[in-house]
Amino acid sequence: MSSVTGQQRPLPAMSSVFLAPVAVAGGMRIRGSTLSDDVLTHVLAASPTFSTLYAAAGVCKTWQGVFVAHPRSLVLTVAHNVVGPALPQAIRFLRYPYPPKTENSWGSDNEDRDEEDDEATEDDTDDEDDAPKKSKPPMAKEKKVPASSPESDDIGDLSPEERARLQKNAGLVNELEDRFSLRHKDRTSKTSQLTALESHRFARAMYRIMLYCEVFYLPLNLDDIDSMEDEEDDIEKIQKARQKMLEEYSTAELLEIRDAVDFLHELIKEVLDDDDDFDRLKDICIATGPKIVLQAYLARRSEVFEEALEPEVMTSGEENPFFGGFFSIPLETLWTKRKVDPPKSQWDAILDEVRGQSDTCTQCGVVAGFKLWNEANWQNLINVDFCALLMGKLSENDVETAALIDLFMSTCDSVVVVSEIFDMRTTDFAAWKKSDDLCSTCLDKLIAAHLHLWLFKRKVADGWKPTQNCWYGYSCNTQVHKRNHAKEKNHLCVPIR
Repeated sequence: MSSVTGQQRPLPAMSSVFLAPVAVAGGMRIRGSTLSDDVLTHVLAASPTFSTLYAAAGVCKTWQGVFVAHPRSLVLTVAHNVVGPALPQAIRFLRYPYPPKTENSWGSDNEDRDEEDDEATEDDTDDEDDAPKKSKPPMAKEKKVPASSPESDDIGDLSPEERARLQKNAGLVNELEDRFSLRHKDRTSKTSQLTALESHRFARAMYRIMLYCEVFYLPLNLDDIDSMEDEEDDIEKIQKARQKMLEEYSTAELLEIRDAVDFLHELIKEVLDDDDDFDRLKDICIATGPKIVLQAYLARRSEVFEEALEPEVMTSGEENPFFGGFFSIPLETLWTKRKVDPPKSQWDAILDEVRGQSDTCTQCGVVAGFKLWNEANWQNLINVDFCALLMGKLSENDVETAALIDLFMSTCDSVVVVSEIFDMRTTDFAAWKKSDDLCSTCLDKLIAAHLHLWLFKRKVADGWKPTQNCWYGYSCNTQVHKRNHAKEKNHLCVPIR
């Protein structure tokens, strides 16, 4: 179990001590000691995933018998291990009576529902063609639960499909939490440093956003949207329905949702890059849901959103009143209704404390806090203009800037570039380390001093045969306005004249 998140993260495989037990009367003997059924129940209940539970229960007849004696309680306990205290929100997301979607459902979660983790969703009955019965303990019998059930700790029994989807969705939320923590809690760790309470706030907000997006994101084509715009009553009804769903949460919970939405907007902005595109499309993009937002962010491709929507919705260049204010309009209506003036500062609804706000740059000593960079958060350097950091006149050399851009578009990213620059740093920077906290000015200084050397090395590795060095090297003026000269001579070198 993670000591900081309150949610179970994957643990190492069970110790080999559990792999060759010997059944004895009233329990199990392992290396000279006897474990009672109560102890074995606790061992199974500690399983971090459903897959682990199933594998452990299939070790031998004794373990299988312990599972069969407590199938429901063990499955529910492991569900809490997988999801954490946000389990009621996670279950509601699975079981909500969603409106039917049209056949052109581009950005749906349906594919996930069809995919099942083989280990997490083994049938609850034995198959004669499979392994012996002792290796296939039955899971809890499925019990139908009303799909409209609200958030509740009484979740009933979990079907094999629900177990698989719970595990997958928990992985998504955990991955989002890791990135939220790196950006706003502790920039020195790639894994979440949120406390158990902070993690609970973040997770329940994210599951509620997932539910909201699944309910109100409709894969409409432009004709459908135009038709709806002609009927203003339709849009008003949808806005009221969105407000009604959010209205069931307390003001504190709504602030958590707002902070989580703002975090997703951060990820979207780094994908869209252009400020005008972000302002126009942020609500359309977030309506596709956290899963698509994370996929687009990891790929750094806006096409991920286009693939989840009808393409014209993204590229029409028009404002979209159906998606506009997807979260902000109902939230602002509720602030007014409840006479709440939400605080301007972000993240306070989720975080109780932030680490390193007063940290200083290792090299220059300036106080920069979360604007400091080390190897843990280099992945967030996507807004750095690497071309502008090239030495001398290289930033105006179309041949070399094109080569640099091609490398970023194909095989490299900011993490690769900065890491490799550290590995090849010159004598002047010999004392600098990847773990150093560097302000933007110092990091730019490091990159600028080495980027032309790195580019030369990369081009050679990709098969480029170096041309004759220009006497004026990276300070050459001719490279700027004569493409042939820029191509025929190497300017990734120190001037000798």
